[in-house]
Amino acid sequence: MVRASPLQLSHKKEWQPNKLIWTILSGANFKLISGVAGLLLEESLTSRVSRIRNFATHQVLYLPDAHGETSTVGFVFDSSTCECKAACFHWKQEGDTGNEVGFKVLSIGKDDQWRTLKLPKQNGKLFVARYFTATNEEGAAHAVEIIRDGQDFKLEVQSVDIWSECFTITTLPRGAFLDLKRVAIFRWNYYVAVADIVEESLNVLVLEDFKKHKWRKIIVPLKFLKDNPGLKDEIRPHQVWLNYLRLHNAVKKNILVYDMERKVIKVIKVTHTKSTEKIYEFRKPSLVTLKGMKNEY
Repeated sequence: MVRASPLQLSHKKEWQPNKLIWTILSGANFKLISGVAGLLLEESLTSRVSRIRNFATHQVLYLPDAHGETSTVGFVFDSSTCECKAACFHWKQEGDTGNEVGFKVLSIGKDDQWRTLKLPKQNGKLFVARYFTATNEEGAAHAVEIIRDGQDFKLEVQSVDIWSECFTITTLPRGAFLDLKRVAIFRWNYYVAVADIVEESLNVLVLEDFKKHKWRKIIVPLKFLKDNPGLKDEIRPHQVWLNYLRLHNAVKKNILVYDMERKVIKVIKVTHTKSTEKIYEFRKPSLVTLKGMKNEY
């Protein structure tokens, strides 16, 4: 493992209408979705193929086709038992309304095909649905839905424990945000978060424990808005990792990385439609092998 060559990872950034796409490339024609215990979950850039790869041992396991109109795949791994399960959301999109929503799981080494799990019944008309991959830290996957309930809207998080395959529904407290159609849904470290910018602060609710329906409120002062009030309607929170908040500005086509502790902001300008550059080396090798893995070459 000490002699294992580091994996060279690059990123590609591409602007689509009002959206910035960041793709971490993990090899020829594949992008990195997630990684744990030296195992990388990768998705093809040219097809619907997904695979789990150990870059140190050069072994790979291709997952069966999930047969979804659109899919988001994630996986969880138990290092004590070496069990691995993959999870997949799939849906057919029509405008801002998602329908034919489904959820599937795959027990690696046991299942030949994905197994469909029935989502809890929806109370109201779906307005918009947003999906997140499985997270190994929680051992769960989440579907976040904004539902029209008469003249009002409500936000529900449908969470499934991948190991037990049991669902839990958590509702965002009513009145937490003035307009649910404005909120941003993103990741706060490993957790689902809902946020809106109010005056010069980012008001956030983080679902820290979906089994206990526990939300934590966080207020992040965005003091840079005092000198740039016009940014308020342009930026959207995208992700929090460790102590850094990443915001996207679709109008000026740049990224703002905000150090929440030091209160320092860095602006990354996108000067080209597409670009690729080396970002870091992946140095977490392991000898983990999953049933069904074959030599990569």
